[in-house]
Amino acid sequence: MIQKITEFDKAAVLYINNKLRTRLLDYFFIGATYLGSDVFALGVILGLFFFPGRNFNSFAAAAALSLFFTSITVGVVKFFIKRKRPFEKLINLNSIKIGVDQFSFPSGHTAAAFTLAATVALLTSNSLISIIYYMLATLVAMSRVYLGVHYPSDVAAGAFVGTSYAVVVHFMMLGRV
Repeated sequence: MIQKITEFDKAAVLYINNKLRTRLLDYFFIGATYLGSDVFALGVILGLFFFPGRNFNSFAAAAALSLFFTSITVGVVKFFIKRKRPFEKLINLNSIKIGVDQFSFPSGHTAAAFTLAATVALLTSNSLISIIYYMLATLVAMSRVYLGVHYPSDVAAGAFVGTSYAVVVHFMMLGRV
């Protein structure tokens, strides 16, 4: 099973890199990848802490706690798995190395983006806003693969980790865990 996932990962990254790359998409995905950065996530959280209103404060608290657990988990998993990034393993890969640390699995940018998206979805009754946040999180995940810094399984794992912690923290804050 692991071998099949690895083969798919390599084939997907190489296909995207060789067949779908354009200068316009390069710029688009460079911008999109920053939506999953720690700086962006912390900026959103800090901005909402100082924004008047109880709903914004509860979102900021839930997002901060979720991101804290997400970041620790991503760091620990990366330390133990030590998966090399696509640009280190795949020959002739045209990579744009933005927001990279040493290891690839799981994607921290994707985890952060899905943490925020899931927190929004859990705390708002507005499905349009939730859909927009999930679309932005998906763009972050796509950008990481497009830029050649992650494999599809890296971003899938990041999405799972980020979403999971948002759900756990949401239920903790409701007193149900």
